[in-house]
Amino acid sequence: MDPKVFSRENRTDQSKDSDYILVGGGLQSGLMALAIAHHRPEADVILIEQNSMLAGNHTWSFHATDLVADCAPWADLLVESRWPGYHVRIGNRTRSISIPYCTCSSSHFNAVLTQRASDSRLRILTDTKVEAIDSDGVLLGDGHRLSAPVVIDNRGATPFDANQYSGGFQKFWGFELKLNRDWPHTNPIVMDDQIDQQDGFRFIYSLPMETRRVLVEDTRFSNNPSIDRDDCWEKVRAYVESQGCHDWQVIREEHGVLPMPMAGSMPGTGLPGLAGGYRGGWFHAATGYSFPLALQVAHTVATYPGSELSDQLHKLSIEHAWRAHFARFLNRLLFELVKPQTRYQIFRRFYRVLDQAAIGRFYGHRFTRWDAFRIIVGFPPMGLRPMNFLRSFSKRSTYQIPTQPSTQSLKVPG
Repeated sequence: MDPKVFSRENRTDQSKDSDYILVGGGLQSGLMALAIAHHRPEADVILIEQNSMLAGNHTWSFHATDLVADCAPWADLLVESRWPGYHVRIGNRTRSISIPYCTCSSSHFNAVLTQRASDSRLRILTDTKVEAIDSDGVLLGDGHRLSAPVVIDNRGATPFDANQYSGGFQKFWGFELKLNRDWPHTNPIVMDDQIDQQDGFRFIYSLPMETRRVLVEDTRFSNNPSIDRDDCWEKVRAYVESQGCHDWQVIREEHGVLPMPMAGSMPGTGLPGLAGGYRGGWFHAATGYSFPLALQVAHTVATYPGSELSDQLHKLSIEHAWRAHFARFLNRLLFELVKPQTRYQIFRRFYRVLDQAAIGRFYGHRFTRWDAFRIIVGFPPMGLRPMNFLRSFSKRSTYQIPTQPSTQSLKVPG
C-alpha cells in the first residue's frame, strides 16, 4: 500500500498522515492498536512491520488475572486458548495452580489484527522498513515520510548491553508436535525440572493446544546465551516418550534467548521519545514476561491524549520502579550469588512459600512488598553467603526516568 494514498477526510490536522504511528509489528504494537480502536475508534493508526507478517514466530502465555477489567473488553480478543489452571513440578513436589492460563500464537495474533484493520481505522504496512524515527514521524526505506502527533517505537529489544546482561539469560527451544495419541495432561505444565540440571536451572514446559497437539519446550536459566537445537530436541523427545507418546510429527519450532538484566534501565527509560515493549524496558526482568506490562502501556496510550503520554508513562514507570529494581536483584541472586547446580532451590522456594494470589501478582508485575519479602526471607540456597546477599540486595541502581521533553536522573532506594 502506498502511504501517500491514505485518506485524511476526517482528520482535523490535514498535514498529518495519521494520529498514531506504531513502529514494529509485535505484541506491544498489537495491543496498542486494539486498545486505540476500542477507546478512540475515530483515530487513525498506522502500524509498520518490516517483515511480511505480524508477530514473528512466538507463543505468548499469561494469566487470565493479567486481563484487568479496563483491558479485558479489547485484549480478550487475543486469547486463543484458555485453561482453568496449570501445574508445576519442582523437585519431588507437584503443585496445581488454579489461576486460569491463556496463550496467543503469532498466527492468531496476526489474524486478530488483520481483522481489526478491516473494520477500524487501523492500517497495517508490512514489508516496510523504517530508516529513522523522530517525535513526529518516520522515514521509510523507500524515502517516503509519514507523520503523526504520536510516534511510538515498539521494534523489540535493543542489542545486548553487556553492563545489564553480563551473566543472565532465559533461553528456550520449543517444538509443536502433532501426536498419534492423546496427550496425557489436559492442563499446561509450566515447569517440570525432572531432567538433568546442566547449563543452569533447566525444565520442560508443555502446553496442550489440542488433545493431540502439544508445544513442548526445553527452557533454561543460564549464564550464557548459546543454545543447541539438537540438544534441546533430545531432551524434548525423551520427555515426550516418558509421557507415553512415541509417534509424532513436528509441525512448528520456536526458540528465543531473553536477556535477564541485573542493573541498568528500568521500564520507560533508556531511549529518547516514546518506546514500548522490550525496547522501552516494559517487561518483567525476572521472568521475561512482557504481556502484563505491555497491556498497561497500551491502555495508557489509548486513554490519554498524545500531549500527556510522556507524563503518564513517566507515572507508570515510577509505579513499577521498585518492582523492576527488586526483579533485577532476583536476577543477581540467581545468576551471581548461587551456584548453577543449586539454582533450582530458588524456584522450589518460590512455589512453596507463595499462595496463588501472590504468584499471580508476581508474574503480572503487581507484587507487593510483602510478596517480595516472602520470596527472599527464609532458609537460603546452599552456598549462598549472607554478606554477599545483603550487599547485592542493598545495591542502588541509577536509571533514567523519561520526562517531557528531556530526561532526568532518579535514585531508587535499595
